[in-house]
Amino acid sequence: MNLSDPQDLAGLLEAFLLAAGRPLSLERMAELFEEPERPEPALLRQALDVLRQSCAGRAFDLVRIHRLDGI
Repeated sequence: MNLSDPQDLAGLLEAFLLAAGRPLSLERMAELFEEPERPEPALLRQALDVLRQSCAGRAFDLVRIHRLDGI
């Protein structure tokens, strides 16, 4: 698996999100990787966009949640 490829990374993020069973912040997703392999936030956003597009026509959607309480 190539963690610098948004397509490969999207599948891994999907597994993380499904296993978590709750929303995860971008920062929390990054923390799931060891420091030397940790993707940059821009790459995580690209992978999440790939994942969002792949959800079209599936039984679930990927949505971005904005927290107002700063947590």
